[in-house]
Amino acid sequence: MAQAPAPDVLYNNALRDYNGGNNDLATQEFNDYIKFYPTPIWAGNAYFYLAEIQFKGWRFQKAITNYDLVLQNFPSGNKAAAAQLKKGFSLLEMGKEDEGTTELKHVIQRYPRTNEAAQARERLRKPAQRQRAARA
Repeated sequence: MAQAPAPDVLYNNALRDYNGGNNDLATQEFNDYIKFYPTPIWAGNAYFYLAEIQFKGWRFQKAITNYDLVLQNFPSGNKAAAAQLKKGFSLLEMGKEDEGTTELKHVIQRYPRTNEAAQARERLRKPAQRQRAARA
């Protein structure tokens, strides 16, 4: 069986492909990273970037699953605030206004001085009807 690449090589390749818009390859590489290195520092980031790829592809339920993995397994990781924010956005995109609003309020409570909290406040200021009309 082939040996897995070193963790930093695998993660950096995945991140490069993600940033370059090569989402299929990045998805494979992030999944490989999680498979071979489930607990190191970058595993939480790998779940986050997988969720981001799914979010951009309008696969919100799958994105929520990966955002939840970040929040449950890496609650103090550097992607926790962003994962909770994007989970809220995903729920709102799915029409789950109450659940999405609750997630955004949690971002503001847990991470009050972050960019994510500012984004959550901004999104909460917009009435749901206007958001839906803008997407239509």
